[in-house]
Amino acid sequence: MKKIVLFGDSLLTGFMDGKTSDILAEYILAELTEMGFPGYELVELGKCGESSSDGLARIDEAVEAEGDFVVISFGTNDSLRQKNTLEAFGENIKEMIESFDASKVILLTTGYLNTDISADGDNERQQRYAQKAKQIAQEAGVNVIDLYHHMTVYPKPNEFVQAFDGIHPSKEGYHFLGALIARDIKEKLLAEG
Repeated sequence: MKKIVLFGDSLLTGFMDGKTSDILAEYILAELTEMGFPGYELVELGKCGESSSDGLARIDEAVEAEGDFVVISFGTNDSLRQKNTLEAFGENIKEMIESFDASKVILLTTGYLNTDISADGDNERQQRYAQKAKQIAQEAGVNVIDLYHHMTVYPKPNEFVQAFDGIHPSKEGYHFLGALIARDIKEKLLAEG
C-alpha cells in the first residue's frame, strides 16, 4: 500500500472547532479514489502550534515513515506567533526538503487568515512566508501548492476559514485543500507513468 505522510503544523491535523480530526485525511483519500488512485494510507504527523524549527527538530519522524509522498506544511506559527524570522523559516524548510527525495515532496505554503477574527494575523506577512516557501521549493525542485494564492483568488476567502479562530480551514477549506493535495499527487503519479 502506498503511503502519504502529512508532516506539519495544525493545518495538517484537520483542526476543527478546537480539536484535531480526520477531515483533511478523509478528503485527500476520497479525492484520490475518485480520480482513480485508491489504496493509499495516510500517516498523520501534524502537531498543533509547531513552528518550522519544531518541525525540523522532529524531521526523523517523517523520514522514518517512508512515505511515497510527503506533504510539508509549516509557516503559520512562524508568521503569526513570530516564532522564526523569514530567513530562519526558509532555512528550516530547505533543510526539511533536503531530507527527502525531491520527487516525493509537496510543499504547502501558509494560507489566508481572517484578520477580523484573528486579530494577531497579518496577511501581508503570511504572503511573505508563502513567497519564501515558493522560492525554496523552486530552488529545491519540489512541487509547491500556494495555498495563500488559491484561497485569495476567490471573492470570499473568509468562507475557507473557520469562524472559530480565523486561522484554520473551514469544512469547505479542508475540502478545497484535500482536492489540491490529491491533484498534486495525481500529477506526480501521471508524470511517473
